[in-house]
Amino acid sequence: MWREIKLLAASKPVIASMSDVAASGGYYIAMAADKIIAENLTLTGSIGVVTGKLNLGKLYEKVGFNKEIISRGRYAELLAADQRPLRPDEAELFAKSAQNIYQQFRDKAALSRSMPVEKMEEVAQGRVWTGNDASSRGLVDAIGGFSQAVAIAKQKANIPQDRQAIVAELSRPSPTLPEIISGIGNSVAEVDRTLKGLLQDLTFSNGVQARMDGILFQRLEEASYANPILTFLKDYLGSI
Repeated sequence: MWREIKLLAASKPVIASMSDVAASGGYYIAMAADKIIAENLTLTGSIGVVTGKLNLGKLYEKVGFNKEIISRGRYAELLAADQRPLRPDEAELFAKSAQNIYQQFRDKAALSRSMPVEKMEEVAQGRVWTGNDASSRGLVDAIGGFSQAVAIAKQKANIPQDRQAIVAELSRPSPTLPEIISGIGNSVAEVDRTLKGLLQDLTFSNGVQARMDGILFQRLEEASYANPILTFLKDYLGSI
């Protein structure tokens, strides 16, 4: 995404306006813009990496759960083996991977902000700054809100400041009431079709159906994906 924004910025002005939080991934995207505008208290930076894995060994032991893994390759079960801690060589691999990703993040930040890597290292290391602090350290270009970002975009695009800008929001819209009702109707219709098909299969099946609940559960398992009603019915049958 950083690369795509950089390519876009080569053909037209790209201004990043940061509001409440623009840390880690948020700053990673913003730093590819031509200019970064932050508010006074915008949480900014967090140029760092967090990684690791769960160790559920004691939990598994407590609930009587046993997990066995068949793998091939020294690090094949690195993330799958959550029943044990990391081996020393695995921990070393994790640390090297995190350091490599961090260096890429830091170096891209330095390139984007036209800053020596050594200077960027001083303000990186996963630390978070307010907008004011980030501005004094070269992580953002100006303090202001969205309207100032629009004004800077107009200036860079040679658009008169008195011309009204059309703002297009690309966030996913919330579903309308007819769409919600339609979705419920489709779910109910799917439940009806699934149960009718199941009953028909059971009616014309040969032999003794010794485990009706198991057959029903299996069919619901196959049909419940992305259908909340079938998922609820499957979970209910599994609990009784």
